[in-house]
Amino acid sequence: MSSDLKISANRNISTKEIINLYETQRPFFPKPLREGKANKVNSIMDIADEFDAFILDSYGVLNIGGKIINGVIEVLNQLRKKNKIIIVLTNGASYPTSKKVNLFQSWGLPLNETHVLSSRDLLKLYLSKHQEKIWGVIGSPDSDLSELGVNGYILGQKMDFAKDCEGFIYLGCEFWNDNNQKILENYLKNKNTTILVGNPDIIAPQNTGFSLEPGFWSLIFKKYEKIKIEYFGKPHPDIYKMAIDQIYKIANKRINLNRIVMIGDSLHTDILGGLSSQISTVLVTEHGLFKNYDYMNAIKKTKIFPDWIVPSL
Repeated sequence: MSSDLKISANRNISTKEIINLYETQRPFFPKPLREGKANKVNSIMDIADEFDAFILDSYGVLNIGGKIINGVIEVLNQLRKKNKIIIVLTNGASYPTSKKVNLFQSWGLPLNETHVLSSRDLLKLYLSKHQEKIWGVIGSPDSDLSELGVNGYILGQKMDFAKDCEGFIYLGCEFWNDNNQKILENYLKNKNTTILVGNPDIIAPQNTGFSLEPGFWSLIFKKYEKIKIEYFGKPHPDIYKMAIDQIYKIANKRINLNRIVMIGDSLHTDILGGLSSQISTVLVTEHGLFKNYDYMNAIKKTKIFPDWIVPSL
């Protein structure tokens, strides 16, 4: 990480600052295996016949905060009528994936449990092999540690539990704050420990700006050599392999990777992850990270070129 980058928990963080933060993490991210042509179209339906399977990010593509984006239900229903496979792939790890399925269904989205995957699912697999540890978890009171397979404590209101923990997990930071972060940093800075980041996102788009996510709060620990950090979710390859394998399972056959497309609002998670996994990519620009921002300047700066660009689904 750049030594001149000051990490601040300023919740009015700008898109430019977000891009700069993500750029500092490029040495830890997968490399794009090609450049897309960044062709612009008006809607996903304009290019729907190019693909057999669609992997969709949630925040910034399907919804903003707790509200579904206009037109999403209609587009997903049109894709289903064309017999396209739809997968929602989210870095949201705070709650069991089943809760996301229930939420999507309450919005009227044509999705069931086979269509929704999260970084939490990858984290669960890892934790199933590390059940002997006592974990300190940054999450919600409803994060359901038993479903996650965790022996440990939710940190936040009671930071004293940290002294009993052998490792730490960032699930979500809805209930996390600067003071909690400082207490944890002071406790961990001289210790050998492992931090698992269940959501590598630095931010998530909300109705009134951006929320700071586990990928943001975990950055500070990279300066401590004794702390090992592991990430679960986009842009890292394991979650894309999980999504592609799920598509093969639903299709009951292998599909050419260029016939699978990742649709997201983030260059550094959705598009970079897709390009490094050899699938096609679409950047959505009107609702998430790049709303009211010069996204072409960001593409040129980061050299992360999507195949296609759409304002909205």
